[in-house]
Amino acid sequence: MAENRFDTDPKVKNYVWSRAAGHCELCSLDLTHDLKTLSPAKLGEVAHVVPASHQGPRSDANQTADMSKELTNNPDNLMLLCSTCHNTIDKTPDGYPVGDLTDAHLAFIEGIEFAANVKKYNIAAGVIILGHHFQTNNNIDPSELQAAMWRDQYRLLNKPIKILLPIIDHYGRDERYYENVRIKFKETYQREVTHYQSEAGDKPVIGIVGLADIPSLMICGQEFGDRVRHEIYSNDRNTRLKWPDKTVVAPDFTFTFSGTKDRVNALVLSISADIPERDVLAALPGCEIATFRIPTPNYHAIRNAAFIEQFGLQLQIALSQLEAASAQPIHVFPAIPAALAIKFGSLLSTNHRHKYAIYDRDSAGGGFSFHTYLN
Repeated sequence: MAENRFDTDPKVKNYVWSRAAGHCELCSLDLTHDLKTLSPAKLGEVAHVVPASHQGPRSDANQTADMSKELTNNPDNLMLLCSTCHNTIDKTPDGYPVGDLTDAHLAFIEGIEFAANVKKYNIAAGVIILGHHFQTNNNIDPSELQAAMWRDQYRLLNKPIKILLPIIDHYGRDERYYENVRIKFKETYQREVTHYQSEAGDKPVIGIVGLADIPSLMICGQEFGDRVRHEIYSNDRNTRLKWPDKTVVAPDFTFTFSGTKDRVNALVLSISADIPERDVLAALPGCEIATFRIPTPNYHAIRNAAFIEQFGLQLQIALSQLEAASAQPIHVFPAIPAALAIKFGSLLSTNHRHKYAIYDRDSAGGGFSFHTYLN
């Protein structure tokens, strides 16, 4: 036995096997049958999240012998893995930190309540939208989206695809440009994603993330639609695609609108920043302003997936009120993160017949100008 390394009690190992229903907690491989002979077998390995020795992968410099002894028999620190996954996480510990493994472990155990092989049918595809906003090259590595979906217990069929939006030429972001955005997204998405399905015949869950100008992301969201099972991910400046805090409850969204009949209505979305009323009136004089906001708009507002979900649910109610008040187009002035732009566009794919005029801030003066229609 290695220095200060302790063996897990056989009774604890049996408990780990039973809890995982004999399946690998990372790839869902059935570990109770020999794949060649189809005879009963016991092929899995009980693996440690935090190792049984201070010299092991993912160990803490302050880990003592007593801590190692306690960890090696703590079921919350143990996973059932196939030999391949076990070798992978131990040979590349930086790619499988303690927090990620714990999240994956907890999600797998929750899945056991429904079926031991739920992950086998929970297939997914990843989509990354990349634009050239103000001639700035944006990038999200496919491995980041794959890791984010892996933490949420989705099994990607292939490497996430990148949809590169058209380069902004000297004509700028005009109607021609946005029509090209719509065509590029639609063609690539249909060619690369829509043919996938699970062994049960279900369409995959789509994981989607974007870095582009807000109107373009809204267009992509509308083409993507709200009826497809999906997860929208947010690219936080500090944590990238890992949710900053899964436990935080979404803040209250407030909607302010007087409801004057047949006025030209402007919808201000103040999530990442406050939009002054003067900026809206400068672009659309005489309009009636409706505001959808959180108490303290900021660039790090999205803390988890629940925020995006609540944004969509509450905004649907606000849009219904605006549409009932006037048949005229609704003029949208957004200060929202990229993830919410995708969500906004997807909402307009269901039961909305109004025309939405989308505004965005100009790169030079910073004021708002009209960019495109969504309908």
